[in-house]
Amino acid sequence: MLNNPIHCVQGRSGRLRDLAGFGFFLFAALISVMSAWQHPSILTWLYVIHNGLLAFFYIRRTPAKHYDRTGLWLGMIAAFLPTFTISSHSEWYLLIPALAGYSLILWSLITLGSRFGVAPADRGLTSRGPYRFLRHPMYLGELVFRAMMVFSSPDWINAVLLSVALTFIQCWRILREEKMIDGYACYMRIVPWRLIPGLW
Repeated sequence: MLNNPIHCVQGRSGRLRDLAGFGFFLFAALISVMSAWQHPSILTWLYVIHNGLLAFFYIRRTPAKHYDRTGLWLGMIAAFLPTFTISSHSEWYLLIPALAGYSLILWSLITLGSRFGVAPADRGLTSRGPYRFLRHPMYLGELVFRAMMVFSSPDWINAVLLSVALTFIQCWRILREEKMIDGYACYMRIVPWRLIPGLW
């Protein structure tokens, strides 16, 4: 039986996207290693681990039914923004929410497994783990973790601007993703809140 040429092209392009994503996060991990070496702190080394984990999960992904190129760029920008504010100075009051945010990221990553992706894409729904309580727990964890990273910078004006940009990017990613996934209307009835219960 002959393979469908359209499916073959989609399969090759999907593998190329996965390799490109793996390469991006491997590069981000190397850049963050250099930054963490110059400005060592718990947050900077967590950022190294985070980029390494994303590279690992990228090569284990389930192929997507639908894919959003704009969302991919938004996700990569959000991932790279904190590198511009890395500092060795991390106050304890920033470390506590940063660790809480990162714990939520890890819980979400483990729950998603091969469904993980940076770009909004349809790899199937999950309603286990933190996805029983929020529709986008990983985005919330990323937002908290990255916001604490940028606020570890002594330049507070820059930190506020980057935090606003990160919030805008995460909300834009959420809205794009919700339009793509099959069966999402039903999931919205089960889990009503996107990021913050009672608010949004």
